[in-house]
Amino acid sequence: MHRLILRSAVFRQSSLANDDALRLDPADKLLWRFPMRRLDAEAIRDAQLAISGELDRTLEGPYVATTRNGAAEVIVPEDRPGAFRRSIYLQQRRSQGLSMLNVFDAPTMVLNCSRRPVTTMPLQSLSLLNSDFAVKRAQRFAERILQEAGNSADARVRHAFVLATGRECDEDELNDTLQFLEIQTTNYAETPDVAESRAWSDFCQLLLASNGFLYLE
Repeated sequence: MHRLILRSAVFRQSSLANDDALRLDPADKLLWRFPMRRLDAEAIRDAQLAISGELDRTLEGPYVATTRNGAAEVIVPEDRPGAFRRSIYLQQRRSQGLSMLNVFDAPTMVLNCSRRPVTTMPLQSLSLLNSDFAVKRAQRFAERILQEAGNSADARVRHAFVLATGRECDEDELNDTLQFLEIQTTNYAETPDVAESRAWSDFCQLLLASNGFLYLE
């Protein structure tokens, strides 16, 4: 049955819209395009780790324990063995769900969850822009594209877009990104030894907070 569904023309439809179809069927009741959907909470965390090159793909074994930090957030300390394993291996406690997953609608253990809600709220953007986890993934992501794409700024930007969004960037996006990197490097002029690396980390963090990363088209 799964094979039949996955190989069907409806399932393999593009999610890109066109004016004619939107005019005739704006609600997509006839399934003329694949509905856009956001990644689940666990997939967002796992994808950030995969894109930064840190995902631990070890299978099976004991769970990875979570802890509560001084800010009352539930986290996985990164010096703990297995800290970068897939989210399915994280400890699940009724009173201590991972804060990042909770923000992105991970089901709680208090009630039965037959269908996950998909919310859009400020805390999600704040988490992607301010949490230690997101900042560190962006730093590792920036290091990865430097290693894999070399010193060419154009090549690094193009490689970053492919890794984070699964597509090539267009010329406007490339030029805007290069301008952003120049501005950010200037903003960090007080620390010239790390100004460039911080600018690239900022760019990578923006990619990991973008709709192109969060939503499947």
